[in-house]
Amino acid sequence: MVQERRILYEHLDVPDINTFDVFRQYDGYKHFEKAIKEYQPEEICDMVMQSGLKGRGGAGFSTGLKWSFVPRDIEPRYLCCNADESEPGTFSNRYVLEKNPHLLIEGILICCYAMGINTAYIYIRGEFTLGKRMLDAAIEEAYQHGYLGENIQGSGFDLEVYSHPGAGAYICGEETGLIESLEGKRGQPRVKPPFPAVEGLFHKPTVVQNVETLCNLPFLMGNGVEWYTSMGRTYGDTRFDPPQSDPNTGTKLYCISGDVNEPGVYELDLGLTAEELIEVAGGVRGERVKAVIPGGSSAPILTHYELECRLDFTSLTLWKSMLGSGGIIVMNETRNIVDCLLNIMKFYAHESCGQCTPCRWGTPWVRDIVQRIADGEGRQTTIQRPKFGIAAGGRWGDTGEMEEVYEDLDLLESVANNIANVDTMTWNTICVFGIAVSWPAVSYLRKFRPEFEAAIREGKLVTLPVEEATVPPEENYAYQQRIVPSLFEAPT
Repeated sequence: MVQERRILYEHLDVPDINTFDVFRQYDGYKHFEKAIKEYQPEEICDMVMQSGLKGRGGAGFSTGLKWSFVPRDIEPRYLCCNADESEPGTFSNRYVLEKNPHLLIEGILICCYAMGINTAYIYIRGEFTLGKRMLDAAIEEAYQHGYLGENIQGSGFDLEVYSHPGAGAYICGEETGLIESLEGKRGQPRVKPPFPAVEGLFHKPTVVQNVETLCNLPFLMGNGVEWYTSMGRTYGDTRFDPPQSDPNTGTKLYCISGDVNEPGVYELDLGLTAEELIEVAGGVRGERVKAVIPGGSSAPILTHYELECRLDFTSLTLWKSMLGSGGIIVMNETRNIVDCLLNIMKFYAHESCGQCTPCRWGTPWVRDIVQRIADGEGRQTTIQRPKFGIAAGGRWGDTGEMEEVYEDLDLLESVANNIANVDTMTWNTICVFGIAVSWPAVSYLRKFRPEFEAAIREGKLVTLPVEEATVPPEENYAYQQRIVPSLFEAPT
């Protein structure tokens, strides 16, 4: 059985670790001191690049590569820490804010020293009242002990840190929506490019990093690149592994909830399988796993026969899903997939900022279609379009039969794909919110179509057994793509 490897969470349960004195007893700020005494800023940037550290907030983009895009000849430069953890199924960052906020501050110090940044903002979810209180107290202590402010520890390095609460909008977790909100504007994402690294907060170069990403920096700084890259699951022991050219490094804070016996946050090597994570969390509660959401509510769903896929950024992309924020939600055989999708679509219809027409109109349309199906009013017809096959005379053509058509299911997929297309991996909106709506909707429908059809036929929600509810592997658009050998060959 896979064992936890606690790095970021090692001291999380130490009494009063949120206070400066106790944090110092556990080597607090020692790694930052090492950074300013022994390394030049560019050397730290090289270490981050070599470590393979990927942003832990959603896209999994290389942190070192992101830093390299920031122009060094433009001042001031800013750091925005994204602590707006609002993705349903995700709850790892809030524990850092509430229990060990000095770790985050140390990560911010290392990042800002490496990037020549003198002002940092922590944008924290408005509902995190306890986290905000703990964070503000830690910031005040850091100022009092000379770890924030001017000439930090006599190094000549200055840094001002401010915490800023949001007002509950999910869209402000998107980096440019966050920046707009931080500037006092309506939280609506910007058109990219320009990207924040070039033109972000107050139209200046800005590094936007997630809480978990920043908390990795002290340990990378203190233990070195070789130690950091020794963690993470290597590829090669499952038949669905992606190319070796994109290795996993470090640990990941996996949030797992739903129908498991021991839900919670587990810090594990990046790249374990969904099956292994469920086992770590005490196994499924009930008889069988029916489905798994692998990366927060915005991630396309996995079926019970897809659980050997790796929970990392590259592998899940090949499965037409994503690790996202690392929020894994497990559903057992008692869950109705239509009802689950409806719950998610209600959330996204409420949270759309309304800036883009496909999202403003399409998201409530998707919700309404799913609601109609769940209410037993889904539309079906048996005279809709010809059924093609081998007709009379042995030629391909209209067989004379008519195909049974579920109008609302075709409409649901059409509307969703016009917001963001799951087949071409493209979207018609300014930000990726459209993906959060359409890709899950299409994946739920395509992988669990029998349960949607049953709801329409019977005029009510029907929870089918696992095998009956799930399309077989040979009809699963994502599963079939996985067994094409050319997909796993490293690019030449």
